[in-house]
Amino acid sequence: MPKREYNKIKSMTKQEMYDFYDLKSDSDGEEPYRGVYEFGEELYEFGKYTDFEPPKKSMSKFFKKKELQERYTDDYDFFVVTPEFLSYIIDSYRDKVRSYYTDMLNPFFIEREPSEFLNTIKTQYGYPNDKHTFDFTKITDEQQSALFKIIEHVRSMAREWGVKSYVEMKPYDLEKNERATDSWKYEYAIFELVRIYKSFDWKRNVMIYYGY
Repeated sequence: MPKREYNKIKSMTKQEMYDFYDLKSDSDGEEPYRGVYEFGEELYEFGKYTDFEPPKKSMSKFFKKKELQERYTDDYDFFVVTPEFLSYIIDSYRDKVRSYYTDMLNPFFIEREPSEFLNTIKTQYGYPNDKHTFDFTKITDEQQSALFKIIEHVRSMAREWGVKSYVEMKPYDLEKNERATDSWKYEYAIFELVRIYKSFDWKRNVMIYYGY
């Protein structure tokens, strides 16, 4: 949202805000309303459920007047956020990616050394593909579960590229808007958030975090 516009409305009363945006009561006499999504241009959607716990100082109430702020926060999240807020989200996505990959890989390594199962790998080099074999009598139950997760993860990521998918897909678009990706996969979405973080004009605009 342009900072000039925000500075004009942030300390308004309800009626002053209604007048500013020329909002009128409807035919039934219902109080005027402006949706949280109408105050600014959407840059990114986090989805329905989030578990964010951003730094307290990275979020502030959108409206200064208690009555107007409560008009929106009774049912919604509606805050002005700082660069630290977005940085926190980016780092939280990174942590989710690290945790998931760690969970898949840990059963195959002791510290950083290959497990007994990985040490059974035998490789026959040849063109165009090398051949790798394992002694599956050495694989543990935990490793089998991790192997299943790895296969499912690769399968899920492959669908983003249209592999084993019922529709042609790709995690980027060269035509629509400025977004680098519309993918909700953390591995890709994090780069869209980094793009927003670097390109957002924090001096001329305020960033809004809302949910409804």
